[in-house]
Amino acid sequence: RRTAPALGDPRTPFVLALGTVERRKNLPTLVRAFARLAAEHPTVQLRIAGRDGGDSSALATALDRLPPEIRSRVIRHVTVDEPVKRWLLDHAAVLAYPSLDEGFGFPILEAQRSGTPVVASSAGSIPEVAGAGALFGPPNDDESLAANLFRAIDDPDERDDLIRRGHDNVERFSWERTAEELTALYLR
Repeated sequence: RRTAPALGDPRTPFVLALGTVERRKNLPTLVRAFARLAAEHPTVQLRIAGRDGGDSSALATALDRLPPEIRSRVIRHVTVDEPVKRWLLDHAAVLAYPSLDEGFGFPILEAQRSGTPVVASSAGSIPEVAGAGALFGPPNDDESLAANLFRAIDDPDERDDLIRRGHDNVERFSWERTAEELTALYLR
């Protein structure tokens, strides 16, 4: 894994949320789940990486409701260029993807390719994209989300299994396979 000192100590475990702050990303639910997780893990951080968007005020309200000692462990990365995104994906303890709906969900595959476990909601196309390489829960259930995050961080066997299944899953979306299937479709 690469290091980037400007982003902090890579040994500090963190939950990563990646994407523009939009309502469908369901970040207030993630913040509530993080509060539960942080009570059990005194060093874990939440890093929210992505531009401000239409749900920024709801995210700010959710963050303001956190106790100060937990709020201080939430880090926002508003500007996320490719090197920062790579570092975050390579060093995250888990990618949290609690979206209410997604058309596809590229961060899931990026995390799986990086060897980062994925915890996601069961909404929209997310289960189809993540395959067997994620732990799923109902989109608005912060208790379930917190429990899945805890498992992905605390259970080494579960973590290793998620990483293995994630690597297997991401192979379904390789450029080589896409080219082969398009060629077969064309020939038919």
